[in-house]
Amino acid sequence: MRLEKEQDLQKHLKEDPCLPVYLLYGQQSYLVRLYAKKLREKAVPPSLMNLNFTYFDASRTGIDEVSDALESVSFTGGTRCVQLTDLDADKLSAAEWNKLKERLAGFPQDAVLIISQQNIPVDAKKSARWRAILKAVEQAGAVAVLNGRSRRETVRFLTSLCQKNGCAISPALCESLIDRCGDDMLVLGQEIQKLCAYQGTGEIPTEAVEMLSIRHLDANVFDLARRILAKNLSGALENLQELFDMGSEPVAVLGALNTSFIDLYRCKTAREQGLLAADITGAFPYKGKEFRIRNAMRDVDRFSRRRLARCIFLLAHTDYQLKSSRTDSQILMQEAVIRLFLALHRQEGGL
Repeated sequence: MRLEKEQDLQKHLKEDPCLPVYLLYGQQSYLVRLYAKKLREKAVPPSLMNLNFTYFDASRTGIDEVSDALESVSFTGGTRCVQLTDLDADKLSAAEWNKLKERLAGFPQDAVLIISQQNIPVDAKKSARWRAILKAVEQAGAVAVLNGRSRRETVRFLTSLCQKNGCAISPALCESLIDRCGDDMLVLGQEIQKLCAYQGTGEIPTEAVEMLSIRHLDANVFDLARRILAKNLSGALENLQELFDMGSEPVAVLGALNTSFIDLYRCKTAREQGLLAADITGAFPYKGKEFRIRNAMRDVDRFSRRRLARCIFLLAHTDYQLKSSRTDSQILMQEAVIRLFLALHRQEGGL
């Protein structure tokens, strides 16, 4: 069984009996942790958790130990549940890999194995071992892909978490927090906990978010791109220096900047074809990040597709330089920002 949506896993938890094995993975570590907890609580009553549940960190555990825990007898007569976190399939020895394949081919009665990938990704395209694991788990149990929630659902998650901590936060301020910190629910949850601890009770003000929340790299680079688009070259260079002072790697800054210009190019192409923002978010993986396309649609009319294509070429050339040249990477990024500014704003005859 393969569960592609969070709602499918919720329905399974509510309506179906436990399966012998689960594999949870995806872009949202928070959801992987959350549903691993829900699955073990479904398998084992809270009163028997100390007796019938065993947790293993894969970096400190051999497959033999996991297998032995599944085979062990439950003295209470209930289900045995074992959770294995952050399996790195491609680093297993040949003997360990064979043992894992043997284990996934059959499970003891009344035993449940939960493989939760909280930090190590599952890359089925590059890894033959992960392809084999996915196939085996789909045959014996369920694979659940947890790639996140929509922006609206994330806002509801933040407002609910705030209420549980005795505070309140407006949906608009939740949107601002997502823009600043990114859409990682684990990070957002930690930011809400921090804001509530600071506020104590009552409505969280905008000033608290601006003062306390940690800006995600993408948010800082979005400001950099916005200043380039707005003809504010000095502000863009100051923003770039701030990113360097924060310890941001030039390659990471370039990657986020490239993302902003790809958004613009996609929007320009769509606009020329008479398409809407919804057409773009439906065709590309923007779930939970639809605001990027809304922002790009707002800015894109001022620039020709030729100019935007030139910017993407310049960014690709800078990427090559960063990875092959001995020139200081910060100087290369400063040059890239200036070249982007000129490509966008000088007269067409100069391009």
